[in-house]
Amino acid sequence: MALYTADSIDRVKEAVDMVELVSQRTDLRRAGGQWSGICPFHEERSPSFSVNAESKVYYCFGCQEKGDAIRFVEATEGLDFPGAIEYLAERYNVELKRENEDPEAEKRRRRRDRLLALLERATTYYARVLWESEEGTAPREYLAQRGLSEDTLRAFRVGFSPAAGDQVARGALKDGFTGAEVSAAGLGRGGRDPFRSRITFPLTDSRGRVLGFGARATLAEQKAKYINTAENEVYK
Repeated sequence: MALYTADSIDRVKEAVDMVELVSQRTDLRRAGGQWSGICPFHEERSPSFSVNAESKVYYCFGCQEKGDAIRFVEATEGLDFPGAIEYLAERYNVELKRENEDPEAEKRRRRRDRLLALLERATTYYARVLWESEEGTAPREYLAQRGLSEDTLRAFRVGFSPAAGDQVARGALKDGFTGAEVSAAGLGRGGRDPFRSRITFPLTDSRGRVLGFGARATLAEQKAKYINTAENEVYK
């Protein structure tokens, strides 16, 4: 596996907002030139966790856990070093460059990135259909009856694929994707969405990237109540 260039890693580190990053795990309050809060790595009642926004490092006086943004992501997200770099680069919109990457490996990576972009696009579209369209009314009512709040549904990016079944493919083609890529992402062959008329639940990896979908039927006449994305280049 090719390594990221030192310049890429430095740019990621520079782009990180350490307070914003850590605040996803614990509430921080300014204390002089530092920020403090309850340590996310061990149980405690009084804050002993400190973040230096300028140096972009953290330290816990209770459990002695310490490090920079990369270490924080490794520890909280369960990622290795490359995964943590990729997580931060994506979060802070920094382009990563690799050293001496094999041309074939680069080609495979770029293809996978396009398929992931397609899946992200579909997730956004399904969510918009659920919350903003008339066709989403019945699914919304069904989900509410099952005791699922809007906040929860939005947090998990639950959506709905409309009956027309060709909108994802049509939009993707308009944006420059190919029919082969739509199929490879598990979003249907010949423009037919496999999840049409179903509630969609994104299936993600440890970094929150959408790899596929689980989908539930809401109409009794639909043959299969539950279907999942078939195994493909992204979802295995």
